Amino acid sequence: MSLLLQDLRYAVRVLRKSPGFTAIAVLTLAIGIGANTAIFSVVNGVLLRPLQFRDSRQLYVIHEIVPQVVKSMPLLDANLPDFQIWQREAHSFDEIGIGESTSMIISDDGEPELIHGTRTSANFLKLLGVNAARGRLFQAEEDQPDRGHAVIFTDAFWRNRFKADPEIVGRSVTLDGIPYSVVGVLPKSFQFPGHVNGLASNAQFVVPLNGPKPYETDLIGEFDFTAIGRLKAGVTPAKALAELNVIQARIAQQAHTNFDLRADLSPLQSQIVGSSRKGLVLLLASVGVLLLMICVNLANLLFSRAPGRMSGAGIRKALGASVSRLMRQMLVESVLLATCGGVLGIVLAKVAVASFVHFGAAGIPRLSEVTMDGRVVGFALLATLITAVLFGTLPAWLVSRADLRETLAAATRSATESHRTRTLRSALITVEVSLCTALLIVAGLLGRSLLRLLDLDPGFSVNHVLAATIDLPPVVYKGADSRKGFYRDALDGIRSLPGVRSAAWVSILPLQGQGSVTGINLPGDTLPPAEAPIANYRVVSPDYFRTMGIPLVSGRALSAEDRGKRRVIVSQNLARRLWPKRNAVGQMCAAHWGPLAESPSEVVGVAGDIRTSLDQPPLYMVYVADSWALEPPSAPMSAAFVVRTSQDSTSVADAVRKVIHRAGPDVPIVSLQPMSQVVARNVEGRRFQMSLISMFALSALLLAGLGIFGVLAYSVEQRRREFGIRTALGAQRSQMVTMIMRQGLLPVAVGLGLGVAGALTGGSLLQSLVFGVTPFDFMTFAGVALLIAVVAAIACYVPARRATNVDPIVALRYE
Repeated sequence: MSLLLQDLRYAVRVLRKSPGFTAIAVLTLAIGIGANTAIFSVVNGVLLRPLQFRDSRQLYVIHEIVPQVVKSMPLLDANLPDFQIWQREAHSFDEIGIGESTSMIISDDGEPELIHGTRTSANFLKLLGVNAARGRLFQAEEDQPDRGHAVIFTDAFWRNRFKADPEIVGRSVTLDGIPYSVVGVLPKSFQFPGHVNGLASNAQFVVPLNGPKPYETDLIGEFDFTAIGRLKAGVTPAKALAELNVIQARIAQQAHTNFDLRADLSPLQSQIVGSSRKGLVLLLASVGVLLLMICVNLANLLFSRAPGRMSGAGIRKALGASVSRLMRQMLVESVLLATCGGVLGIVLAKVAVASFVHFGAAGIPRLSEVTMDGRVVGFALLATLITAVLFGTLPAWLVSRADLRETLAAATRSATESHRTRTLRSALITVEVSLCTALLIVAGLLGRSLLRLLDLDPGFSVNHVLAATIDLPPVVYKGADSRKGFYRDALDGIRSLPGVRSAAWVSILPLQGQGSVTGINLPGDTLPPAEAPIANYRVVSPDYFRTMGIPLVSGRALSAEDRGKRRVIVSQNLARRLWPKRNAVGQMCAAHWGPLAESPSEVVGVAGDIRTSLDQPPLYMVYVADSWALEPPSAPMSAAFVVRTSQDSTSVADAVRKVIHRAGPDVPIVSLQPMSQVVARNVEGRRFQMSLISMFALSALLLAGLGIFGVLAYSVEQRRREFGIRTALGAQRSQMVTMIMRQGLLPVAVGLGLGVAGALTGGSLLQSLVFGVTPFDFMTFAGVALLIAVVAAIACYVPARRATNVDPIVALRYE
């Protein structure tokens, strides 16, 4: 211990003598370790840390499978009647619960507000291991019809809406025009398992089932619920799945349909994490590459100091110091540098994590749970230690190999860089360039992928279009006439605004996902359900296609006269599927479910294809004049007004808001945004990921350029005498520049080749993360190679030019 303290004091003295080197090394390490710690904290919070539920590894999501439609819909959410059978007959689970996202309008204590929540079975919260912070959870009888007018609020909503009223339990609130009794408040730490179909992490309330709705009674009908089961201790997922499949076969027999039923089990955590796993692992690998490049640069910096330390090391060896003793002394110096950088890096990581949580992409699950816990700090300390070993070992080994005779000889001439040292430094440059190449290729592929997404034609016009989403209170607008009157008054008011060219409404905006999905075929078609196309149904008002800039390929748009009649517009891809060699206009088609299935509908027009997600091909679309989910079919309960303007669409936002509130004072506006923002949010996750990796890649390029420059500049400085002699003997400047640049670019070329080879080898791992380009895109590889070649050439040219300015007399006078 005394020797270690002695080495530590010596390291402090050495580093204090070189404050510039120490400051640069500590700051560089802090950035590298801090970035790695911040990204690892996200990976830890999202992928590694168990869910914040009791025994979360026992929780599994249950999906249903209908083999006849598995090609178009591989996994289905749970059906309510099926769930009730599982509760009675599935003995592999302690409990099974279900839930679905819902929205309600609260009209107490201020302006009516649309709030988002979850409709669950009475046991759902208990299944997750949650207790009420105030009041109680639901009781079993509240799942029954007309017994479930109870509500539980989340802590955040209770504090924001009710100012943390301590008397909230037992209070009556009005939701969708119906009195509900507040029976509890959830703990502050509780969050719903978001990013699972049917559930939302931003839920503000929970209500019980209150019995099945009329359309939820069929054994093979509405698959709308997320089902979560808790396995009994000792029961394997395979055994539970086998039991469920036996039950599913019995349900299919009871349904008396031509459909079969199977089940699927997936861990709840894997369902929540979803496709974000690969992206986060890629981010961690990228920032790890950056830290490795920092280690290479620091090793090169220490190599540049090695000749000056050789004489002292040689004398120490002559006096009896062992190689291990000298190496330990140098490594203590490296550990001290890394520790200072690590401590500062942890501080930077804490700031970065707070920024990620606040500004991070909404598509990353569990982001709000990300914190700097003990595991993250342990990772930072381990990264610090490994970093110290990586950048300190080779220079320490080199210095410890100092020879007494070389040390004495160095006293009569200037210290020069040995061939061994020069080879090691060139090898490090090769490693650094190869890492930089691979990272730049990844960033280039993601960048080109994002550009391809943004350049895609979504099928509608993005500029100068404003979208206002509303949700009608079901009690106030229960009748079809009241809904029709609201939409008419709101559209008339919006169209009269200055700068508005046209306005319409649609039940679901483009790029807002799927909804109202069912099969469609031709009247009398005998195709099995598995081969029938699946279409998304949208309710639209007249002028919708003109307002959104969706072209009508043939036929006409829907008009007010089409309401109440079986007339539809189909998308171009669906028309090609159903009538490949005929004009679709005037043809008849039939839906598999709902009022449109009762008799065929006439196609009056064919519209251009639109996307429900930018990174997915356009889905089949059917546009109708009335909501087919209502009885009788009429204007929908929720919709989005779309407004085309002659100028910036946000300039009319306030006026549109006032018109809607004037048409329906109790109608909440869920969102008011330009369509360009809708498009931007659709690629938010990809943009966030690409921005971080691009930042790491550019930092890596800067490090590589500085590393090449540093190595060559130091080499030129050490070879001043050689260059002076060459100049005295008549060497031309161009010859010397060519020689130096060739020596400098050789390790760069080798590193570039290794980096490209590595990217080609691992390219298949990026297949699921890119869109519109292949992982082996020639333009990306060529662009990266050219960029690195230019940066390396500049980094080599500057020291080469300096070498040609050496005065032979001055260089020879050194000796």
